[in-house]
Amino acid sequence: MSVRKRFYKAVSVGEDATGFFIELDGRMVRSPAKSQLVVPVNGLARAIADEWDAQGEEIDPASMPLFSLAVTVVDRVMPQRSELVKEMLAYGGNDLLCYRADDDDELAAHQHEKWQPWLDWSANSLGASLQVATGIMPVRQPQAALSAFDAAIGAHDDWELGMLHRAVALGGSLVLGLAFLRREMDHAALFEAAFADELWQVQKWGSDYEAEDRRTAIQGELAEVTRFLDLLRAEAG
Repeated sequence: MSVRKRFYKAVSVGEDATGFFIELDGRMVRSPAKSQLVVPVNGLARAIADEWDAQGEEIDPASMPLFSLAVTVVDRVMPQRSELVKEMLAYGGNDLLCYRADDDDELAAHQHEKWQPWLDWSANSLGASLQVATGIMPVRQPQAALSAFDAAIGAHDDWELGMLHRAVALGGSLVLGLAFLRREMDHAALFEAAFADELWQVQKWGSDYEAEDRRTAIQGELAEVTRFLDLLRAEAG
């Protein structure tokens, strides 16, 4: 893969009736799909501009997580919103939190402690009451719960929905993703709940470097999603 050299000197933020955008030497930054990258708030635009300004002689996409999240919203969420909603509803219909160990009572108790409060929250706050099963056989969730999830997801605009989709994909749980998006839990709590099984095994048997690196990368991604949401919401009060 060829390295892209820095091709610009000045980075600035512009504004028009559609929102805020980043300019490189006076030219608007576009997404990989060539869409105009316009974000809804000034603070987020400036943070993305800072990522571009911090590049050295070569552009390192891995050092621009906010830009990456923003272009995902523009290129994927906006044109494919209904498909992403269906994808997240599939997570809700087979939610991680609904499957408990059937061969380890200690682990099952640990899962209940970590997960049941969030299932209770889903039932009480979202109206989505889910069935819990032991083992790995799939359980069919009530249509009323899936409809409640659909309404909960639909309450968020494309920008927040994009961050919800990332959190759900990283954590494997729509319940946890919605709780995170609605500020009921922070990204550290989301990680601990989503990886409760794995962290339990680490406590008992230890871990390897590859697994540690993967978990660290996921924690880092969730932290960037949090930063994106904080910037997105800062000017809304």
